[in-house]
Amino acid sequence: MRLPKSFFKTKSGFNCLKRKNTSEIVRLFKTIPVIFFVLIIQLPLKGQYYNIGQAPASTRWNFIETPDFKIIYPDFLEETAANTAFLFQAYSVGVQSGLRTKTAKTPVILHPQDVLSNAFAIWAPRRIEVLTTPPQKSYAHPWLNQLALHEYRHIVQLSKLNQGVTKGLSYLFGQQAHAVSAGLFVPSWFLEGDAVTTETLLSKSGRGRVPAFSQTFRAQLAEKGPYSYQKAALGSYKNHVPDIYTTGYHIVAFAREKYGPEIWNSAMDAVARKPYLIAPFNNGLKKVSGLNKRGIYKETISDLNEKWESRQKGDAQYIEVKSRKGEYINYLNPVQSDDSTVVALKTSFSRPPEIVKISQEGSEQILYRPGYIPDNIISFNGGWMAWAEYRPHPRWQTVSNTDILFLNPTNGEVKRRSFNRKLYSPVALGEGLAFAAVEYEKNGNAFISIISEDDEIKFPVPEDVHPITPAWGEEGKSIIFIAVDDSGKKFMKLDIESREFSEISRPEYSEISDPYVADGWIYYTGSVGDKSQILRMNLSSKKTEVLTASAYGAARPQIYNNSLIYNDYTADGNRISRKSLNNVEPMAYSKSHPEDWIRVNKLTEQETFAGIDTSADTIVSSGKYSKARNLFHIHSWAPVYADITGETARPGFSVMSQNLLSTMFVTAGYDYDMNEQTGMFRTNVSWKGWFPEFKAGISTGKRAGMAKDTTEGILKRFTWDETNLDLSVGQALDFSKGNINKGLYGETTFTYSKITHDESTPENIFEGNLSTLSYRMFGYVYVRQALRDLAPRFGFNADVRFRHALFGLFNAENIAAFQTQIFLPGLLLNHSTGFYAGYQRSHPQRHLFQNIVGTSRGYIMMDRANELLSLKLNYRFPLFYPDFHAAGLIYVKRLRANLFHDYTKVAVNTPAKIYQSSGMDLMADFHLFGISIPVSAGGRGIYLHGQRKMVYELLFSINFYDY
Repeated sequence: MRLPKSFFKTKSGFNCLKRKNTSEIVRLFKTIPVIFFVLIIQLPLKGQYYNIGQAPASTRWNFIETPDFKIIYPDFLEETAANTAFLFQAYSVGVQSGLRTKTAKTPVILHPQDVLSNAFAIWAPRRIEVLTTPPQKSYAHPWLNQLALHEYRHIVQLSKLNQGVTKGLSYLFGQQAHAVSAGLFVPSWFLEGDAVTTETLLSKSGRGRVPAFSQTFRAQLAEKGPYSYQKAALGSYKNHVPDIYTTGYHIVAFAREKYGPEIWNSAMDAVARKPYLIAPFNNGLKKVSGLNKRGIYKETISDLNEKWESRQKGDAQYIEVKSRKGEYINYLNPVQSDDSTVVALKTSFSRPPEIVKISQEGSEQILYRPGYIPDNIISFNGGWMAWAEYRPHPRWQTVSNTDILFLNPTNGEVKRRSFNRKLYSPVALGEGLAFAAVEYEKNGNAFISIISEDDEIKFPVPEDVHPITPAWGEEGKSIIFIAVDDSGKKFMKLDIESREFSEISRPEYSEISDPYVADGWIYYTGSVGDKSQILRMNLSSKKTEVLTASAYGAARPQIYNNSLIYNDYTADGNRISRKSLNNVEPMAYSKSHPEDWIRVNKLTEQETFAGIDTSADTIVSSGKYSKARNLFHIHSWAPVYADITGETARPGFSVMSQNLLSTMFVTAGYDYDMNEQTGMFRTNVSWKGWFPEFKAGISTGKRAGMAKDTTEGILKRFTWDETNLDLSVGQALDFSKGNINKGLYGETTFTYSKITHDESTPENIFEGNLSTLSYRMFGYVYVRQALRDLAPRFGFNADVRFRHALFGLFNAENIAAFQTQIFLPGLLLNHSTGFYAGYQRSHPQRHLFQNIVGTSRGYIMMDRANELLSLKLNYRFPLFYPDFHAAGLIYVKRLRANLFHDYTKVAVNTPAKIYQSSGMDLMADFHLFGISIPVSAGGRGIYLHGQRKMVYELLFSINFYDY
């Protein structure tokens, strides 16, 4: 499971506080020898230095230890932690059995203060991190049960690689050896598909039994046909491609059904034991099936087409929208606001999410651009539309809240209310701003909360019940909601006056969601066979009827003047359908049966898991978790020194440590420079447990250079001893709100260098020490981006820096700089116009600091000066989306370009010198060798106005944060 990327998406150079990408310009002679090594080293980088953030410094931690797990949790989360320990341990044998492997003890860290529902299985250091609050879009299985199956399966997958050559490599590289092996050779669709298969077979629910999970794949095959293997595995900017969870599940499940579980054991064994083969995963597959990945995918498609039949015709009556034009667009949560207008949440590749009003003629008007809405849930009860928006804590990344927003669909008026609490799925009561919502406290207790402008009531739900998507009952006297517990899903009712909860329906493992109450009926989305349809249940008689016969899936019902408005899924996205209830002939409802789910029955027979032993005593030990005693956690090492920032690797060694709370990061090693033929010991420490963050770095050793011997007139090599110390204190603050990402970063850095002569150092070479202080303040404001955007449509940043010498024998300058970037829309959609301005002033002495402000592209040498002014214009735009592949070597998803003109004025003497350049970048975004990590490469042509000549550069970057 992954955090939703669209809300946090940043681009290289736009927001260096959130994510750090590698440098775009790499000289050709450096690229060829180091790029493969850098790729290998960086594959686990996201794991070994990836952290989801820190909890508040005041958090006190406890632990519970079982035979296979160590649960680490805040001391106020005792009950949830005990349940987590029991579930993970109880499921562990079953999760391990399919891959026939045994794992080492795995830490599980619980984070209860984030509104997001997510979990991360991370290998280096090995751990599972859990955001414990359940989601509002949940299938018929408790959240922690789901995580115990799915996330632990990822740990089992990586443990499967702890054999053969890969195990031997772990002695050289530590835990990162397994992550490298998986990243290079194991397709992402297998990792997620196998985990989804596990959660489905070892429970009575799981995504394999949820109709909406497969509807995207089903519709694509029926209406668009199968995509190439590369496109299905690696995605597209051109077309919607079912995600790796969906595609992976169907491939894994089909191959297990036809060839047995041995096929995936063979593939993982081959990766672990023979990673030196060109394609070990394929070799393992062929050993059992005679087919490679592409062959298994084609067999899966053929089988699904047979089982799902061909293009199917449903009964939907669509509201046509003039602006669709065949692009993949979702119109979600449709509501009929008056007789002639429908309002919906629109999502697409080309634009960030928008709430739009659609007229009877099919014209579209934007009412509002929201921020990130968990699970894309928007409610309507005849007055205000309401939803919850994610609101991050400025400092602590594992803490967040929701704002509640109200929108009048008639006139577009928007009101925002902030409560500094975790509120979900709000539904307004009529015309006022009173609303009901699901609320979770940090200790895991769940409530149905009713909040008005001057009062509120909190109703604690029954124990072990997770409430989902409340809806107002008749006349606002009750609340109907869906409850999830160990017995599945059911409808429950809260009588507001008596404060009593009661069951409306019996629990079942079939899917029910999206309740809407009208005229004595609950309208909802439910499973009918292997598809989602709109159903209704009479509140008095409990009679249940089916109202739709959607081809691929219907959802999110709403009633207006005896008309049913709902979503109907197609291969081009969710469309809005409307039908009069007077013309509907309800069909009898029968519960889903095991045979409705292809493969599940047969695959379940392959599992040896007997179920949870509720009598098992899983606790080995428990107590307080000492932050001080667990500051260091060495997890990986390497017989090289890897300078990831500079994209180089040199002889030496390095050791990496990251503690389980992600507050202390340490890298230490020896770095031998082959050019200088000298080496330095280096240690870098980062402490993120407080406010603000602290960093320290120290290096000491030999350096070397060349100087002209005045007596012999030749260049001679000499060396000196150098010690460097860097200390910094700084903090990034996130003030994002709505569809605006904004933040502030401040840092102060102290740098000390000491140079000492040895017997070879010339006397005229400086000897002594230099210390400097640097200050930086950086702020940014960007609008939320769409998938296809190359830069924000609107936004700016500002960067102020100052550096000066403190003391020492080395007389140095001081330097001050200001930089800013402004982003505006281009001529067409997803085009971006960018303006850069930088001004720098310095007071040069004997030592000159490096330029802070960026200068005109293409010039290798420029005069140093007291004053520097730099202006840049960029125009970025996509060219096309080829989805081109050449066997398994390369898959090109996008070609893009950037036109630019740079102007730099250097005030050395009078007159000032001007450096101008113009040019164009041509870039391709692609994947190499089927690896999931996106790569960008291309060329830059630059015309140097002053020198009247063309120069060319190679461009290359790797985005390890979209992996």
